[in-house]
Amino acid sequence: MPDTPTAPTPDGPQPEPAQQDAHQAAQQGAPLHGATHHASPHPESVPPEVALFIRTYSRYGGVEHFCYRFHEYLRAHGVPVRVLCGEMAPDVPGAKAPTLRQHGDAPQADPNAAPLAVDIRVLGLWRPGRFMKNLGLHLAATRALRELPPTTISVSFGNMAGCHIHRSGGPHRDFMHNSLAAQRSPLRRFTKALSRLLNPNNLLMAVLDRKIYNHPATRRIIAISQNVRAAVARQFPHSPATVVVIPNGVDTRRFNIRRFTDLRGESRRLVGLREKHRAIGFCSSNFELKGLDRLIAALAHLPEEYVLVVAGGRRNRKYADYAASLGVDKRVVFLGKVKAADMPRFYAGLDVLCHPSFYDTFGNVVAEAQAMGVPTVTTRATGACDIIDDGRTGRVLDQPEPWALANAIFDLREVEAGTDFGCVEDDEQVFARYLEVIEAVRAELAEGAVR
Repeated sequence: MPDTPTAPTPDGPQPEPAQQDAHQAAQQGAPLHGATHHASPHPESVPPEVALFIRTYSRYGGVEHFCYRFHEYLRAHGVPVRVLCGEMAPDVPGAKAPTLRQHGDAPQADPNAAPLAVDIRVLGLWRPGRFMKNLGLHLAATRALRELPPTTISVSFGNMAGCHIHRSGGPHRDFMHNSLAAQRSPLRRFTKALSRLLNPNNLLMAVLDRKIYNHPATRRIIAISQNVRAAVARQFPHSPATVVVIPNGVDTRRFNIRRFTDLRGESRRLVGLREKHRAIGFCSSNFELKGLDRLIAALAHLPEEYVLVVAGGRRNRKYADYAASLGVDKRVVFLGKVKAADMPRFYAGLDVLCHPSFYDTFGNVVAEAQAMGVPTVTTRATGACDIIDDGRTGRVLDQPEPWALANAIFDLREVEAGTDFGCVEDDEQVFARYLEVIEAVRAELAEGAVR
């Protein structure tokens, strides 16, 4: 999941009655008339050409939102497509998150999940815990792959082996090792490593990675950054798949310099910023991994006009206390969770975004801030560092140490926020590249079938 803390809230928009009826029809195997998701008029004679596999089909989150928009892109371009997911979030128009039924002592996918004739099928998730969810989804996806027509190109957006194309956010072992750097205490680092080693879900993820990257059906690995490409090459040098690097794009209809200009005054007023203030933005749901403590420490080395605006997270108290211990608590504003619709307004109030992450295979907040013209400081451990022109549109650091962060932020004081950097691809451009990969794999499979 992206860093942007945009998970749906319980009081979010609910489906209209007509939409609920549409979902019920889908569960019964009927086409969805007047709903967002449509069945093929002749499902037996026109099999879907592309199948997208994802754990949660949703408009919110990093990979979830990407898959949702890619699905819509394919449909808009006339590509027959279906989605096979573990669960469907309530935020999807016309959808209702399915429930699991009990079969003895073990949870089982709802047998009324939408059948293959409909372009969204809910496979169901086992519960409780991540281990059960990931294991159940892998097994369900394996069965679903066998049911697909042989001409279908399958694309995985998660830990599901056997698809022709796998969009990779990096091997799990890479995360396990590199993210430990976020722990300042050697003892804490040791205990964290030990608990991860004993966690059955982490063992499962390692097994699934080997299945995914070494599976004979895997033709392409789409790495979302050069960091991911390097990690895959290190850990799976004998993978039969070709690795293609396609960085994430940005929905430039929402994130652009025009919106920066339109929203800037309102954004700064809402946060309480004055004209003299220089706002440093930070946005994440994982404060520890993304280096918030280092950024707070860096604030103590910057002039008084610098203010830190923090979006996201669930437990602010520890970091608020840390800021108070350094005497900078009056210069730190905790906004809490910021909804997806409000993220352009968040960026518009900033003079610089800082993403001092110890591990991030991409970092959508970096790309979104750059699209809004906000200069950005990040680390080489962040995959999106590739889109930054060091010194012109931001700074890229080897390590997120407080003094280095303070110097990098101060160095960018002459770069005016709201500048058109022109360094980020639009989602539509990225989707077109994905479609090119799909067509290339289709051609390879067709050629192999002829031989």
